[in-house]
Amino acid sequence: MEGTRLGGYTILRTLGAGGQGTVYLASAPDGGRVAVKVLHAVPEDGSAERFLREAEVLPEVASFCAAQVLGFGVADGVPYIASEYVEGPTLQALVRERGPLTGGALRSVAVGTITALSAVHRAGVVHLDFKPANVILGRDGPRVIDFGIARAVDAEATGTGAVGTPTYMAPEQLGESPPGPAADVFAWASTVVFAASGTPPFGADSVPAVLNRLLRGQPDLGPLTGDLREVVAACLVKDPLARPASSDVLLRLLGRAPAASRPIGRRVVVAGAALAVAAAAAGVAVWASRPEPLRTSGPPSAAFTSMRVAELPGSLHEHASDPVRLTSFSVSGSAVSIRSYVRSRDVFTPIERQRHPVVSPDGTTLAEVNWVPLRASDGNVVTFTRDGSVFTVPTVEPPLAVRSPVWSRDGGRVLLTVSSEAERAGFVLVDVASRRSTYVAVASAETDFGFGPGATVTSGGVVYRVDGAPMRTYEGMSSLVFSPSGRRYAGACASGVCGPGPLRTSGEVIGWFNEDTLIVRDGRRVLTVDATSGATGRTLADLDSDQETILHFS
Repeated sequence: MEGTRLGGYTILRTLGAGGQGTVYLASAPDGGRVAVKVLHAVPEDGSAERFLREAEVLPEVASFCAAQVLGFGVADGVPYIASEYVEGPTLQALVRERGPLTGGALRSVAVGTITALSAVHRAGVVHLDFKPANVILGRDGPRVIDFGIARAVDAEATGTGAVGTPTYMAPEQLGESPPGPAADVFAWASTVVFAASGTPPFGADSVPAVLNRLLRGQPDLGPLTGDLREVVAACLVKDPLARPASSDVLLRLLGRAPAASRPIGRRVVVAGAALAVAAAAAGVAVWASRPEPLRTSGPPSAAFTSMRVAELPGSLHEHASDPVRLTSFSVSGSAVSIRSYVRSRDVFTPIERQRHPVVSPDGTTLAEVNWVPLRASDGNVVTFTRDGSVFTVPTVEPPLAVRSPVWSRDGGRVLLTVSSEAERAGFVLVDVASRRSTYVAVASAETDFGFGPGATVTSGGVVYRVDGAPMRTYEGMSSLVFSPSGRRYAGACASGVCGPGPLRTSGEVIGWFNEDTLIVRDGRRVLTVDATSGATGRTLADLDSDQETILHFS
């Protein structure tokens, strides 16, 4: 586009490109240098007009802390924004080239950027793509740039779906409600963690893994200490209503006021509860108006969203506070026709036929074995896929075969059941880091093996040490599944589903939703069940077929 005129600005050269568009260095009519961002085309009717309405507030942002917006418009259907050109490296480039910031340099960036966001929010604007690449370290201090997807607070959104950069997005940006200033506060905290450590707080590997940790995991704050660590932690809570405002964060860093997470008012909590109850009573599937903290104990949220999965076939009913979700499944059309699917966000992708996949608890690694290993060319190997790389670990030799892979809770090991024809013959433990496997022969195993509490495995109603020695037998139990802490158990018994006492007369325990709640499959429904009373909670999935289906939640 060199030499092209756009809204009175003459394009000189390309400065960079990203997901929302391309940034050019341009010459203004007065001869000065400006940065012009050309956004991707917006073909929907009315999109350009909405963009212009929302861009009208951008020049109100204070110029001392952000690159001042000088003009905007639409040329040949393509929106553009012209802003002040600030010379200097981006925060991302500086940290990549010279390493993390410390001391006064780190604090200067933290204070300067939150000052910018506070000014942005006072002007009624939400940036929505705040990240290290959008912070320029100019000679007069850090400046926030790139308002390409910014919008006026409470204005109609310029598009649908999540916007932003996954490693710096707030959890609410994955939902359906328009995100507000709290999303920028979350992104600011993530940017400070990057500046101090060189790594975002929820990692920077595969997008599914980052999003899984973003929604379910805790941030890694790296070397941050003191009040900066405290305020960053407060800004990274998953509930946007509980985060401090940008102005409060600034005051805290200036030593004038606390910036702890804000308490949620009773009126908001009651309104949210009323919405959930009304939705459940009416049979309406909804997202709660805000993400809740992960429910690591107690019943699941009564609010949910439903997603049709044609490959299952059936529907999932999920909520952002769910600590686990369906990550893979296999459907058997016949003994020799099995198809498996692995989740990527809300899409289930088929993998090679006759494969049994399971996703690690942190969402970073896929482990697969063959359903019929004695017929497969690669035999009894476990195939691992992580960050696009693939490696295999051999296990046992025929006539033995491996089946039913299970991840340990820390994601460091995979457990497989070993069988010889129809009989269980023990188990294999695969250490993922060392890529080694160990076969342990165990006689009289009644069911597939699973992980027990601590360094133990289970089969039937027996808990074994990892060397195969039996440790404890739970009388009356024909299968055992232990809670995340290992302190509670449930499984199959003669009367149906039991823990220390009877819970249900039908169904199969396939996992734990959290410390207090089971996941039970009963016919075509997958339910949450209270592990103390046996009371049925929310339905997690409805299946439309009686085909043999194996579901994995993680």
